[in-house]
Amino acid sequence: MINFRYHIVSLMAVFIALSVGIAVGVSLSPAVDQGLLRQAEQDRKQVTELRNEINRRNALEEYREAYDEQAGEQVIEGALRDVRVAVVSMPDAPGQVATDLIAAVATAGGTVVREVAVRPDAFDPARSEAATEALAGLAPQIPVTAEMTQAEKVGVALARSIASPQVETRDTLALALDTALTRGGFVTISRGTDVQAQLVLVVGAPATDPPVEAELLTAHVEFDLALRGRAAVVVAGPNSAEIEGTDVLAVRLDPQGNQRLSTVDVADLSSGVVTTVLAGQEQLLGREGQHYGALARAEAPLPTLPVR
Repeated sequence: MINFRYHIVSLMAVFIALSVGIAVGVSLSPAVDQGLLRQAEQDRKQVTELRNEINRRNALEEYREAYDEQAGEQVIEGALRDVRVAVVSMPDAPGQVATDLIAAVATAGGTVVREVAVRPDAFDPARSEAATEALAGLAPQIPVTAEMTQAEKVGVALARSIASPQVETRDTLALALDTALTRGGFVTISRGTDVQAQLVLVVGAPATDPPVEAELLTAHVEFDLALRGRAAVVVAGPNSAEIEGTDVLAVRLDPQGNQRLSTVDVADLSSGVVTTVLAGQEQLLGREGQHYGALARAEAPLPTLPVR
């Protein structure tokens, strides 16, 4: 049986072996010492070379990022002139991507009129009755039907609250839906200008390990399609490292989502932010179902320029 005494004996044996090794090393010939010194020098040289290579690659990456940012500003200038935009962040979506998109919309001449944070409760089956109750008095005006899934109900209600293809302000119904969804814990909606959005940029979450369940991804697509009923929609994912189990791939694999929604799978890159803006411009011009990026089922890196 292995016990504490066994471990003590083992440690003593290790120390004895080390002591013997040191003693033998000291008594070795100068030729062996020189060999060890040469090997150490080679190792130091290799470490220096690897460090220089890492620095070179980092410098190139910084250059690419800076180039994308500066060139991208020229590419998207005026692309969303006078366009009203809402940025909708899904659960666990990175805030930096939303921030970058908001800045890009301004560069493109548009205005972010609403920021929305979607809560996990919006897709929690256990809260299905709560969603129905929250919208009960308003359902006939949206309309929300009993046949709709929870994600569809929340999506339709949110769309009516924040979006409109025409230039119009948020009316009494829009504000009432805002209150109902917020109090119900399904979303958080910013209080900005009263104008409705005509383009919605949906920011998804990065891939996870283990991946998100298929049922939840399906609900996200249903929600996105519900938004599409009142606005142009682009689903942007920070998925340059991985796309499996993400909203972007779920949209691309869904027959309706693939046809009606546009997607960008590299929104965590400067070039991806530019592509998201251009994809929004395409949606507004009537080109649905365009999919851009570098990963699975992307059709092109970015829209053909100039966007028409």
